[in-house]
Amino acid sequence: MTAVYAIPVSAVNPDDSASRARLSRGRLEQLDRRHGAARAQGFAASLLLEYAVAQQHPWVVHPLAISIAEGGKPYLVSEPGIHFSLSHSGEWAVCAVSDHPVGVDIERCEPGRRDIASRFFHREEVRYLNTVLPSARDDAFYKLWTLKESFVKSTGRGLDLPLRSFWIDIHRMPPRLDCDEVTGSYSLFLPEFADRNYRLAVCVEQAGAEQPVLHIME
Repeated sequence: MTAVYAIPVSAVNPDDSASRARLSRGRLEQLDRRHGAARAQGFAASLLLEYAVAQQHPWVVHPLAISIAEGGKPYLVSEPGIHFSLSHSGEWAVCAVSDHPVGVDIERCEPGRRDIASRFFHREEVRYLNTVLPSARDDAFYKLWTLKESFVKSTGRGLDLPLRSFWIDIHRMPPRLDCDEVTGSYSLFLPEFADRNYRLAVCVEQAGAEQPVLHIME
């Protein structure tokens, strides 16, 4: 089962003592080295992870101890079988928790950024975007971008898996992945998000995975 939690960044104060007490000292030190929006976003995502794990796995000890695997993917030291992924953009932070490797990505949709596709996307995806009506092209671009980022995060490969090395077909739903560099089966999702200015995507390393349950926190 996969659950996704989302919270407005403005709902969390990174200087609130009660909120800070819920995170480990190491995590706080990492977050406090950031500034401005990056600090607030990272703090919201970290606090959301604590909440999400407590909801899905109430026996886990908090604050969570997090380490980084080879390739850059974070994992829970005491519970490596509980998989998670974090993302933030603009005013939102999101967290996915699953019993399978998972990746989540959220992006604020801004018009006129499709040049990213021509520089970094697979040629099949660029070809597809060129066939989409101009009025729908931005939305198609953000669907592809978030899906691709969520897949890369689920694999733990990071920069070792360039976005142009695989392609995702969104012509029909559910999205279909074509990647020769990664073994295993993956399920891709585009959950409907309450804020229409953002696009959210989830990838689970599991064939035929169930649709993730989305929880919006206030």
